[in-house]
Amino acid sequence: MEGVLVLAIGACVWAGVAVTAWLARARPRPAVPVRTTVVPAAAPVPAGATAAVPAGAPAAVPAGATAAVPAGVAAAAGAAVPAAAARRTAGFRLAGVITGLAAGGTAAASGLLGRGLLLAGPVFGWFVLAGVVAGEISVRPVAGRTRRAVVEVRRVRDYLPRGLATAVAAATAALAALVTVTTVTAGPDDLGRAGRVLLLSCGPDSWQVTGPWPGSFYSVPLAVIVAAGLITAGSALRAVIRRARTGADPDAMAADDALRRRAARTITGACGILVAVPLAGSCLVSAGALLSLSCRPAWWTYAGWALLALLIPVVALIGWCAGVLLAPARAAAVAPSAG
Repeated sequence: MEGVLVLAIGACVWAGVAVTAWLARARPRPAVPVRTTVVPAAAPVPAGATAAVPAGAPAAVPAGATAAVPAGVAAAAGAAVPAAAARRTAGFRLAGVITGLAAGGTAAASGLLGRGLLLAGPVFGWFVLAGVVAGEISVRPVAGRTRRAVVEVRRVRDYLPRGLATAVAAATAALAALVTVTTVTAGPDDLGRAGRVLLLSCGPDSWQVTGPWPGSFYSVPLAVIVAAGLITAGSALRAVIRRARTGADPDAMAADDALRRRAARTITGACGILVAVPLAGSCLVSAGALLSLSCRPAWWTYAGWALLALLIPVVALIGWCAGVLLAPARAAAVAPSAG
């Protein structure tokens, strides 16, 4: 059985490497046309005269000048992500998922005292995030012959999907709070390994011990993996949002903003997988440990059932993030403003 598992993991790793190598040599396809509206040029007005402009009509821009457009506004006009970029990033996400499954399976099979099983989810999420980040960083809009600079301020929060980003931030805070509590309350096991079990005094000479409990034995490597992933995601977002534009014309700006919004959405979804999967596992393990103690206080019972109830929105978040990663274009069409 172990030999079969090793062969399966090796096949998954080689498949991920092959997909990545194929993507690196793939030729870009033509970009999907961007829908734009051409505004007729305004008639010249004599010096000192005032032209009557109907209410709501667009202001005339002198020839050769560039109108100031807020960052991200151009993408809302129906711009489409270039087909080559969609294909390339989808392949990198697939490679990340395949490699993450292999790495997560390896962690689950090789961990000590359940540590590998608990870390399998975060390891999988980290590789998914790495694949998403690699794909989005590798995308560059097609540059034209003429390069013009646009004076603008682009901020990461202007491109983030608000609803999804809020949900991921809430899940991150919940994971940090839960892991902090479990780490502080954990105790050593019978062999003296710190942060592995939960001890409860039931009387002067009576104790109950249950485990595994997500104390420092499990929470420290978990925190390292999640923190490394979030830092990587933040750096990738800053790089994507701050990269130079390839042109100042409406078509180039619309396609460029569409790429940035799509990258921010997929990176946020990958962060959701990275955070929500270990949060679900921690809730399940902690609730099981709390409810397994027969002499537990009443509020421990309430806490255990609350953790089980928390699984419902956490699983929903996992499904939401998976949908964003599997079909980012469809997710953007369903909720363009909320993310």
